[in-house]
Amino acid sequence: MKARGKPFLPLLGCLLLVIFIAGCQIASPAADNNSTATDTQEKAVSSDEQNLDTKVFPKDKVVDVKITIDPDDFQDMLDNASAEEYKTASVEYGGIKMDNVAVRTKGNLSLRSVVQMSDSDRYSFKISFDEYVNQNLFGITKINLNNNYSDASYMREFLTYELAESMGLPTPKYSFVNIYVNDELKGFYLAVEQIGDAYLERNFGNAYGALYKGVMTGQGSDLTWLGDDASLYTGLEMKSDKSSDDIVVDMLNELNNGTDYEKYINVDEALGYIALNAVTGNMDSYLGSNKQNYYLYEDDGVFSILPWDYNMAFGGMGSSDVLIDEPTQGAVAERPLIAKLLANGEYKAKYHEIIRQMIDGYLKDETFQARMDELDTMISGYVKADPSAFYTFEQYESGITSVKTFMSAMASSVSLQLDGTIASSGDGSGSGGGMGGGMPGGQGGGRGANGAAGYGQAAPGNNGVAAQGGADQGATGAQAQGGADQGATGAQAQGGAGQGADGAQAQGGAGQGATGAQAQGGAGQGADGAQAQGGAGQGATGAQAQGGAGQGADGAQAQGGAQADAPAGEPGAMGGPAIPEGGNGPGGGMAGGGFGGGMPGGDFGGAGGTQQQGSTSEAIATGVAVVVLMLTAAFITFYKRRRL
Repeated sequence: MKARGKPFLPLLGCLLLVIFIAGCQIASPAADNNSTATDTQEKAVSSDEQNLDTKVFPKDKVVDVKITIDPDDFQDMLDNASAEEYKTASVEYGGIKMDNVAVRTKGNLSLRSVVQMSDSDRYSFKISFDEYVNQNLFGITKINLNNNYSDASYMREFLTYELAESMGLPTPKYSFVNIYVNDELKGFYLAVEQIGDAYLERNFGNAYGALYKGVMTGQGSDLTWLGDDASLYTGLEMKSDKSSDDIVVDMLNELNNGTDYEKYINVDEALGYIALNAVTGNMDSYLGSNKQNYYLYEDDGVFSILPWDYNMAFGGMGSSDVLIDEPTQGAVAERPLIAKLLANGEYKAKYHEIIRQMIDGYLKDETFQARMDELDTMISGYVKADPSAFYTFEQYESGITSVKTFMSAMASSVSLQLDGTIASSGDGSGSGGGMGGGMPGGQGGGRGANGAAGYGQAAPGNNGVAAQGGADQGATGAQAQGGADQGATGAQAQGGAGQGADGAQAQGGAGQGATGAQAQGGAGQGADGAQAQGGAGQGATGAQAQGGAGQGADGAQAQGGAQADAPAGEPGAMGGPAIPEGGNGPGGGMAGGGFGGGMPGGDFGGAGGTQQQGSTSEAIATGVAVVVLMLTAAFITFYKRRRL
């Protein structure tokens, strides 16, 4: 018995181990199949994205979008544009034909403005491929066709999204398109992918998180703390089918009342977003007074930024006098995302490095201007042939020059701020205004006696004639931007642009004089307290100058635009195409929002891609095999000891 029993148990242990390993091998093909399925899925996604980049959103050519729709339906759409009602159409997008597609007008300010125009029906449009049937275009279900409102250069949004991509921020697909309706050329537009499932899957690997959009019509889009009731945050509009409201409330609570920001926000992405809007002077964002035009996406409790809506960047709404550490319209404390993050020394250093990379990279003068020249070569023929253009071709050319001039001045200012040569922050009140009127005339630009440039721009009136604005300045020679100027005190002016002897910044459209009384909304007052309205200038008393008028040190008023030696403003800034009396233009109002968050990819933080992981079954099988092996060895050892 001893001779036969001695090898039995070791043999039994080895047999059990072999059986278990064989079982693992049987399970292994399933794991391999899962891996193969995952690889196939990734290849499919890559194939879709490749098709999107080459057929739908190419950067090196213009795509034809041909819409076929019942003429009566299309006319009804135009006549009732504010309703934004879908109509059934067929669409041939870059040669790909699809039926049962929904098309409607879209927009906010741009839509309202075009509605009030008597001589234009150049609306932006939204195409929805899946509104009526379950179909998509290489995964995308909705595309926006933007009319380039208030952008004579046609390039601002394209350039900003391209910059965002270079920074590693999550960016929708975009490209230039020529739109035809019933075989008639409608206009030259910019197509932008709608933030949706395809975008989220591509950037986050999922689309099940909560999605919000910051809007100006409610409260809370500034991300300040209003309380733990999610219904109070009406400025955060729900765009996903469902959400756990506690998640956004928890994020806002930590942002405003805590310090562990990274628990709820991808800080690197937030810093990148702030830098993107600050350096491009885009106050139609979270930085501006409207606190709008941004999406928040929650991925496993962490909120990420989704850059959105940039037709007002590069001088469209905002000046080049941005303080990079106070890049807000209004008190920086009213934008807790910016205030809290930049109050942290480590985060601020990282933010400055992001800006430095922008200035030394994509936005470097020769690089940026060469890119604009490439785009000009590609699109100028389409712009010239655009039958519904808001601007003349000459204004398009001036618009390009204006963007180049703006960015060159901004880059110079930002570099000096980063080097510590000039201040990057002030008293906490932010970088001021920088918005011009939405009525005919828009924002002016000029040059003062010392040759310092003004970067305001004029917009065309309904008759297509550019309104020649003209910011100017007094004896200080400080840079004037926008419309009006101010007197010798240099106290802050809001509404126009200009600055006085003490160097205090003036932005917007109104100035103020020696009395020190603040002037807003275009009107100012003199030492005797009498209000000057309707574009009045100011004299020695310090009464306000506005509406494009400038003044010298003696307070003598200059009306009707720039000085004799000042060039006329360029088209395409605040105000966009002028609208009829009583209409709402971009200027004179508020600027819009944006929020930082996080997401995969890029040099500016984030994961960079989808991490490959072993399957759960493989991990369990391996663990069990190790345990069985250890138990077998222990049993054999114990058995031998007992036999000894």
